[in-house]
Amino acid sequence: MSVPEHPHPPPAQPTNPSPPPQPAPSNVSSPTASPNPSISTTSSTIPTDKPINPASSATATSIKTSSKPVELTGFRSALSHTGIPHSVLTWKPKLPSRNWLIFWTLLTTISGTYYYDRLECDKIKKQTIDKVKNQSKEILPGGSLGLNRKVTVYGAKWPGDEDTDRALRYFRKYVKPYLVASAIDYDLPTSPLHGSITRTIHAKILSQRRQALGLEPIEPQLSLPGVLSPEEYKQKQLEGGIILVGRASLKEYLKGLKRGYLGNVNEWKWENEIEKSLENDGIFDEPILSTPEQLEQPPLNEESNELPPSPPAPVKPSTGLGFLSRPQQPQIQQSTSSSSSSSTAYQIPERYHIPPTVLPPQPPILLLPFVNHIGFKQIPNMILDFFTERYKVKEGSEAALALINNSIRSFDSSKDLNFDIESENYYNKDSYELPTKIEQARKDYYENLKIKIDESRKYDNGEREMTSEEIKSGKVISIQELKDERKKKELRWKGNEEGWNIIKPDTPIEWDDKFNNWLNVFELPKSDNENNHESA
Repeated sequence: MSVPEHPHPPPAQPTNPSPPPQPAPSNVSSPTASPNPSISTTSSTIPTDKPINPASSATATSIKTSSKPVELTGFRSALSHTGIPHSVLTWKPKLPSRNWLIFWTLLTTISGTYYYDRLECDKIKKQTIDKVKNQSKEILPGGSLGLNRKVTVYGAKWPGDEDTDRALRYFRKYVKPYLVASAIDYDLPTSPLHGSITRTIHAKILSQRRQALGLEPIEPQLSLPGVLSPEEYKQKQLEGGIILVGRASLKEYLKGLKRGYLGNVNEWKWENEIEKSLENDGIFDEPILSTPEQLEQPPLNEESNELPPSPPAPVKPSTGLGFLSRPQQPQIQQSTSSSSSSSTAYQIPERYHIPPTVLPPQPPILLLPFVNHIGFKQIPNMILDFFTERYKVKEGSEAALALINNSIRSFDSSKDLNFDIESENYYNKDSYELPTKIEQARKDYYENLKIKIDESRKYDNGEREMTSEEIKSGKVISIQELKDERKKKELRWKGNEEGWNIIKPDTPIEWDDKFNNWLNVFELPKSDNENNHESA
């Protein structure tokens, strides 16, 4: 029999009931002392049996603080009627956090440095153009057919950099704008290899010497208005100038002058010289195979000087087109004719090879410093150059002003031979390893070249068919194409090897006593360090 449930169950008892409140102890005072309710209330400690809820106290505090908004006074109270939010009128600025302060400080410093540098660059450029732009309005001596003054710019390849146009781009950026403003023309010969400037100057001077001695014909001149005679052309060159960008350009230029004026006057062309050196190295010689017919032939009788009978020529089938055949000259006659022509070659007298006692005048030289920072270790220098562009702009403007105003002095070998010598300290590691890299590249190439030569000859002899790659390309590499490819590679390798031996830091600048009081340079304004050194 089940017990009926109570309709109103008793409430659940709390697990941790709070203790019942205890009566507060009464203060016991002496019968003589008069009771002081205020003192007894403050001095006595009244224990609170009910715990304080922190959430309720925080809510009460927030209600007290946020209940009363900030009172607007002055112009803020007037602006409050214009619809501006109350939070905007009561906003008070404060310092951002530490990280934001660091970020904004760095950003402002970097931006300000960059802006100031570019502002100074524009200022220097504008001031220099204003100084020289009036010269572009001058009337030329020849009138409408007159030619402007023209300079030649040489920029050597920077060691370790595959970009061969770096030095000439430096000229275009920092010097060219002022030459254009003053109506001065310029020529930019390319220098794709180390030593290209040396070979160009050597060939040019050698051609002039041979023409003066009658060893080469002089190119005919057209008698047309505006076409200069050879004498007028030389005078125009002397009035122009030579710009050498960097120390490597100076080394190559002086080396070319020495080869051209102090060397012999034999006919010379660098490409032909390299080609002749490659003809007799035996790389493309066919292997000599002895056939049984050649072994059975009797030896040549030295007394009778009779040649063994040659085998009969193969008889070709008659096609009815015999009238188109032409007799071929034997190879013996060709070799005989070539040997006779070489024996009758003109022998240059020995006196022609003597260097001239008085060297012909040369255009003045503008020495333009140039440094190219490449490599991981030079990243700090790159960053510094990026934020100090104004110094390069000022250097280029001063060089252009010296050239435009014809501020010329004699070449001082004690000082000018050390021009921009500090730039050689920035040659990277790859530049010093250039000879080793060329040697390794040449070794790898010739190992593959032997295989290519054998494959090409096998195809020519009908010993193999075309490969899948040759079928896709539609041709088989011939022996002549391999020869041309090899010539291009050897020209590049030998040219860079020769040029590196000229410009490497261990090699001094080529100089001769005959060059004293011969060359002239454009005088640049002295720097502050030089002025302080002279004053001291």
